[in-house]
Amino acid sequence: MTRDKVLVLIPPNSNIVISGRLLTVTNPAEHSDWSDFLCLGVLSLVSALAPNPDLDPIYLDGTIIELDDVLNYITDNAGSILAVCIGMLTANYEAGRMIARHTKAADPRIVTIAGNDHFSSLTGPCMRAAPELDYGFAGNEIVTVFADFIGALRHGKPIDPAAYPGLVHRTAHGVQLTDPHREPVFASYDYSLVDRAFPHTSHYTEFFGHRIAPRMQELTGRAVTAGVPVEIGRGCVKFAASDACSFCSIQPGHLWRNQLTPQQAWGAISDACANGYDYLYLTADELPLTFAQLLTGMAAAPPAWWSSLSEHDRPFIVGYGRADGIADERRTALLTSLGVRQIMIGMDAGAPVSLAAMNKPLRARRGNLLAEAEKLYRQNSEAITVAHDNGLLIRAGFVVGHLGMTRELLQENLERILALITEGGRLGVFSAVDTEVLSPQPGAKDWTYLIDPDAAWSASVRLGLGIADEATRKQIAGRWAEQDVVTPEEAMRDYTTAFMPELSFDDLAQARRTIREHAKACGVVIGE
Repeated sequence: MTRDKVLVLIPPNSNIVISGRLLTVTNPAEHSDWSDFLCLGVLSLVSALAPNPDLDPIYLDGTIIELDDVLNYITDNAGSILAVCIGMLTANYEAGRMIARHTKAADPRIVTIAGNDHFSSLTGPCMRAAPELDYGFAGNEIVTVFADFIGALRHGKPIDPAAYPGLVHRTAHGVQLTDPHREPVFASYDYSLVDRAFPHTSHYTEFFGHRIAPRMQELTGRAVTAGVPVEIGRGCVKFAASDACSFCSIQPGHLWRNQLTPQQAWGAISDACANGYDYLYLTADELPLTFAQLLTGMAAAPPAWWSSLSEHDRPFIVGYGRADGIADERRTALLTSLGVRQIMIGMDAGAPVSLAAMNKPLRARRGNLLAEAEKLYRQNSEAITVAHDNGLLIRAGFVVGHLGMTRELLQENLERILALITEGGRLGVFSAVDTEVLSPQPGAKDWTYLIDPDAAWSASVRLGLGIADEATRKQIAGRWAEQDVVTPEEAMRDYTTAFMPELSFDDLAQARRTIREHAKACGVVIGE
């Protein structure tokens, strides 16, 4: 039997398929928005494989397809499966390992390949702990090389790891990573692959219709029926100086900014519209600051099909931005001129010192950190006003907890966050509020603090904030330093113990509940 099937999948959240977990702030029922949209990373990889006539790429989203159905498909088709490729995030890593183990039990000749942010951050621990994983790819700039690698497997060619940038493999000397390389943003999506093996689209449309569609109708009068992520660029202005926010676990690769041309970006939007999507969310981080040149180029040369549409007939576009970008009237007007009607802003904290602890300010390395943080807090408020004046909705995000948070800081944050929500609700600007307890994800500075007591101490001294004693920090670091499995809520609790000695995890969980309840009282939907 010919082995030509290549499954590329995102596993379900581990908390859904593994019982007995702490779910105080990580209950899957409160985190369901991901089921409204297809997985663009999976679609990128199967689309890159599709031009090869010797391959049958299979798109599989385990967040909406039952795990038993995934495992049964692997069992039933084991003889024709060439590879099972698993996108591993911290929240789904254990579920991904379950799928890999099942694959090897079904047929050990199937090649298992891991990737995505969690794996990219912990390549050594993951490969050492998981013999069921044969290979992996680290980073995001791997679409073309992944397709080349799968093609080599299909034709039985010897694998020379050095020929595949980003490949993670085992040698007699341990786990090795071939240096990644640069590659352009992928844009050749084949949307027909989404339903080739499993009926994904009907599920996405159903979930989208439960929450997002009625909320947009209520707030804007616009009827939207189906949403999809669209990538016109990747990166973040913070990556330019290797100065990401403390909780950011994105792996930027060689390029702090990688983007399509204006013409290509319009093409990506056109393709999404042509496939029946009318609610497009641009995945690029911090649109008005990171991608100003791209957006300006798009505004200067809109295609004829776009210009011929009335504003009501154009797709509803949403994106990501920083408050300091949206507070700039000119940048916000540029966004709305391109059809952006909602922006997701990580306002994150209320107190300036908390914004500083999260490393939110842009110019922190060139100026006074606290002064820049105070300015950013003011811009959180200014962004609400500017958005209102330009007809732009804001989906606001807040994070509870940070290195060195005290009881007094927690209270100050609560008061200021509630004030921002009150203002956003009063003006009808806030479409939703997301609030979460800080989760130290592998790849983020906060994860580094958790496993490196000295790095945490240096950061606390720089901020003038207190953390737990050295013995406590070292004990907790020893628990996590070589772990491949990171159970989110246990990591959150240890982070609280190590870096917020005045507070308990329950204090943070209660603050989260207070913010959510206040948002509801202000008529603002709680994001999930």
